[in-house]
Amino acid sequence: MMYFCTLFDSNYASKGIALYLSLEQQTDDFVLYVMGMDRKCQEILNSIGFKHMIVECIDDVDSPELAEAKGNRSRAEFCWTCGSFFTDYFLNKYNLPDITYLDSDLMFFSSPKIVFDEFEQKNASVGLAPHFMKYPLFGKYCVQYVYFKNDKDGRECLRWWRDECLKWCYSRVEDGKYGDQKYLDYFADRFNHVSETENRGVGIAYWNMDYCDFKNDYTIYKGDKWPSVFFHYSGINVQVNDGVMTFRHTMYLRDIVRKTFIEPYAELLKKVFTEYLDTPIREVEIVPLSKSNYRAKTLTYYLNKFLPLEWVIYQVMKVKYKESHKPYSEK
Repeated sequence: MMYFCTLFDSNYASKGIALYLSLEQQTDDFVLYVMGMDRKCQEILNSIGFKHMIVECIDDVDSPELAEAKGNRSRAEFCWTCGSFFTDYFLNKYNLPDITYLDSDLMFFSSPKIVFDEFEQKNASVGLAPHFMKYPLFGKYCVQYVYFKNDKDGRECLRWWRDECLKWCYSRVEDGKYGDQKYLDYFADRFNHVSETENRGVGIAYWNMDYCDFKNDYTIYKGDKWPSVFFHYSGINVQVNDGVMTFRHTMYLRDIVRKTFIEPYAELLKKVFTEYLDTPIREVEIVPLSKSNYRAKTLTYYLNKFLPLEWVIYQVMKVKYKESHKPYSEK
């Protein structure tokens, strides 16, 4: 049995449900624990009654530390803070043998058991997913798939991550930190039995997809291939108006990426809205968020084959993310 947890609010429910359905398409051996970030989210999910899902609501959790964090962080920063907190919460409340935190904007294309098997072979108490990119400004590892075994090393590592996020979790690069994410870079130095997956099909996303090829459910990188486990849909904005679902993205999409990962996700979201959220969809549009931005990213993709544009972008981003945080807002 594989135990996962995630969190999202009612505005993100469509993506959270899509995550669940994609897991259910790949395996029966799992439970997904969901922390609803508002009461409406909990009510939506409970009304559906998914077989492999257990739902709670943040409103029922009494935590002075979370209340304090909510008062001095943006909405996104507060959600980042909650990731490690509720991973620890679910692990202990349900006395699970292990738990894996998932971002809610994922779609699984094969069973995650292959990742569990890899961590088991490595005797891992903590398992991480790299960004698999050349210039990881926001950390070597991505908080999209983080595994903890319920043993001494796993518990100590998770508790340290939780406590550090409660102290500091902001959307800026500062003193070797960024949000909840760069803390992962320090796990191996502080704790034993910390491992990382070598599977390039774990966490395919806009920041690494152009390094790889994709064929027959496999991700291919420098001649080696791995099962495509999941795609991370960061940079995707979904809007529904008058039966039209507009799927806006900030990425340059090669045809193989669009057909393999983007179109299936759009179809899955169409199913979610139609069958689970009482919002019939008659048409799906997949369009760039900005045409000028899309052209720039297309040009960057091709020029990067000859010029070090990734390095230049990295230097610009280092400056951009040295910014002040904003107070928490429900908007």
